[in-house]
Amino acid sequence: MRAIFLSLLLPSLAAVASSDALNITQRYVDAGASELALTRIEQLQPAAPSAPEWDDWEQMRCTLLTKLDHHQALVQRAEQLPAGAPQSLARICLLGGARAAIALKQGEQAREFLAQVIWKQPPDADDFRAARLLVIDSYLADGKPADAYLLMLRYQQDYLPLDRATATHFAAALLEAGNAQDAVNWLPQLDDSGPIKAWLRMNTNLTTPAAVVVQARASLAKKPNAMWWKVLQTAALVQNDRVLQTEALENLLELADDRNTTDTLIAELRQDYEATAQDVANRAQLLIGDDDAWMNYANGSAPAPSAARALYAYLVKYGKSATTRDTAQAWQVLSLVNSRLTLAAARVLDGVHESSAQTDAQAHLLLDDSTLSAQRREILFALGLLTECAQDYRHAADYFLEAALTDAAKVPDAFTIEARLHAATSMARAGLQDDAHAQFEWLRKNDKDQQQLEAVEHELQPF
Repeated sequence: MRAIFLSLLLPSLAAVASSDALNITQRYVDAGASELALTRIEQLQPAAPSAPEWDDWEQMRCTLLTKLDHHQALVQRAEQLPAGAPQSLARICLLGGARAAIALKQGEQAREFLAQVIWKQPPDADDFRAARLLVIDSYLADGKPADAYLLMLRYQQDYLPLDRATATHFAAALLEAGNAQDAVNWLPQLDDSGPIKAWLRMNTNLTTPAAVVVQARASLAKKPNAMWWKVLQTAALVQNDRVLQTEALENLLELADDRNTTDTLIAELRQDYEATAQDVANRAQLLIGDDDAWMNYANGSAPAPSAARALYAYLVKYGKSATTRDTAQAWQVLSLVNSRLTLAAARVLDGVHESSAQTDAQAHLLLDDSTLSAQRREILFALGLLTECAQDYRHAADYFLEAALTDAAKVPDAFTIEARLHAATSMARAGLQDDAHAQFEWLRKNDKDQQQLEAVEHELQPF
């Protein structure tokens, strides 16, 4: 009888469980556990699009894939979207898929998605406008700025007066594509104190690169800004200033916020380090193969920290002995940390190795180096950020917590609080709930920043 009762009960329980599972997964999203929510979707979403609530699951999946920059996965989901999908689902998945395809430099694929939004699924006014802007970006992704420019002019004609944000986007995109002549069309609408206007004025000889460098430095002293570093990079190329070019690339790597951009910048910086090192060495009349002379010059006479780091990077690659290579790596990381390029240091360290095991081994060599003892906690924090980006949350939590507890003062400083917050979040993501809760309780007692305290309260919700 019990078996019969259970057999009758299970189908109804499954239906309830399915609905509950969707609601609980949405709570994961609301609590900020995006990766865990995505894992649940992959496990629990019905396979058949005709199944109850499949559309709701798919909309949540596309939203999370967009938020997490899982570009390839989002493109695949958009490709597989059923023809009869509801308009709300189609817009989210197809617009998200188009943005993902553009990020992957797949402009034609993006336009296929956008055609469905514009023609097959009539959007509301905001979606239609967003789709048209994405069509423009798709041609830029394909390396066709002339086609993009014609579409920009048509868009401007249809949406007069053009808002400043869109005008700035158009000008910046054309400048990055090397088309300053057409970007001048939006010069009057740009912010006089912004990086795009400075960049455009420099490229059209309305101001000098030297003046732009001064303006950029003044702005960057107030607040980090990737676009100003791109402007400095361009000024460096015009002036043939390799040391400034290296500094700009390092800071762009520090500020990079997605994996594709990070990987591209690591490869670009690696090549730039070598070219800059050779240029600096030639000017200082250093001989190829004289590792001691290169190291001594980098340690005391290099014209700028970025020049010294280029020399260290060259020795990491070409140094004749393992001791020279390890020492150069240590000094390179130390210099980046001292220049407040902590994340760039972690990414550079990751970029010179083929595996996380090699990176971890090199990290321990760096941490054991006596020259880095004063910067130990900053390096640990950088390594935590690196492993956090790789979604290795258990190791990230270990690095963050050690950074917080290294040289800990009786009154916690801002660094310790930030490290504990990162440690707690990584612990929660690694499933170490009790450890995470202990860190959050510590933060409640010691963090005086109201905004951060609210973040702590938010993170405590799942517990």
